[in-house]
Amino acid sequence: MTPAARRLALIHVSSVYFLTAASEALISPLFPLVRHDLHLDVSQQAVLLAALTVSIAVCNVVGGVLGFRGSDGRVVRLAALLLGAGALISGLAPSFAILLLGQAILGAGSGLFFASGLATVGRMYPVRRGRAVANYGLAYSLALATAAFAGNVGQGHWRLPFIAAGVAAAALAVLAPRYLEADHQPGIPGQMMASLRAGLRSPLYRVALLTGVVAGTTNYVIIGLSPTMFVDRGETLPYVATLMGIGRLAATVGKFSGGRLYDRFGGLLTSMVVMLTLVVVGAAMLLAPAAVGAVLVIPFVTVAAILFTVSNTLSVSALPSRSSFTIGVYRAVLVGSSAVVSAGVGALVHTVSLQHVIVLTLAVPLAGGVAVAMTLRRTGRLAASSDLLPAAPAGETASLSL
Repeated sequence: MTPAARRLALIHVSSVYFLTAASEALISPLFPLVRHDLHLDVSQQAVLLAALTVSIAVCNVVGGVLGFRGSDGRVVRLAALLLGAGALISGLAPSFAILLLGQAILGAGSGLFFASGLATVGRMYPVRRGRAVANYGLAYSLALATAAFAGNVGQGHWRLPFIAAGVAAAALAVLAPRYLEADHQPGIPGQMMASLRAGLRSPLYRVALLTGVVAGTTNYVIIGLSPTMFVDRGETLPYVATLMGIGRLAATVGKFSGGRLYDRFGGLLTSMVVMLTLVVVGAAMLLAPAAVGAVLVIPFVTVAAILFTVSNTLSVSALPSRSSFTIGVYRAVLVGSSAVVSAGVGALVHTVSLQHVIVLTLAVPLAGGVAVAMTLRRTGRLAASSDLLPAAPAGETASLSL
């Protein structure tokens, strides 16, 4: 692949990534407007988030299978098509049921895309993957910032961001360049499951799964429900949306920092420090007076962005070139755990305030940080990523356990 073709493919895959991230995040800042128009309550937002994340999780695996057995480029185009359809249905929804359907289809497109997109970037940039994935992740951070600022569109205009995203995604489904594929021979089912077993033997991949659970819960649940929580506590939606947008923009710095920290200190130490930092900043954000806590959204979102970069890099570093299926499983675990937590939140908000329910979810990053700290303690050293063996061959064991 020529440098020009590589750049074109990167621009396209990053653009689709931008739209997947923006589209799946729109329901969070727009829900205070949506619930007024469609007469919904907070528990129904949790249902929407659960439907979205379940759809993403299931289609992460489906997309991984399709990418492993065929062409990542074709998977990306199909994902963009579904994403466009889901966004348009969401934007035109006259009722909660249709909105729920639109979010599920949107989630299917987002889920199909992730493994093939990340695997493609990993193949194109085998050297300094931490920085490459961080640069690719800028599309994600900018998309989330765009989605956050969408909360300022005003009552009666919440449909416009969904419609715009749907049209753009449909265009990218049609205008797609050639991608760098793993090889010319499709993977077969036996190889696919063998790749997953090999990945599960890799300490890096197991840590990626753990950090993925924390990153998903942080993004989809804690950050996802924060705008509604702060509005319920008396802050105005434009103010909260602006602070969230600033945090998403600041997260671009977090993406760069995450890549550099990974390359310098390794994924284990970096992820442990980031997860424990999320607990401290998150507790301050949730327990402080609303006016102060809303401002603390900015550093919380920035730190969360570091964890996403570290987790994604851990997954691609642990795996071989043909890795779409195993990356899909990783992403499915990340998002599926968020769906479980979202469902729990939906059940609890009928008896406990949303603020206190979100406080309880901080147990997830706390448990993740403690688990990685115990792993580092067992090894007797602060292992860097280069010290960790990838998937160990059958009959052998890796040098690090989790």
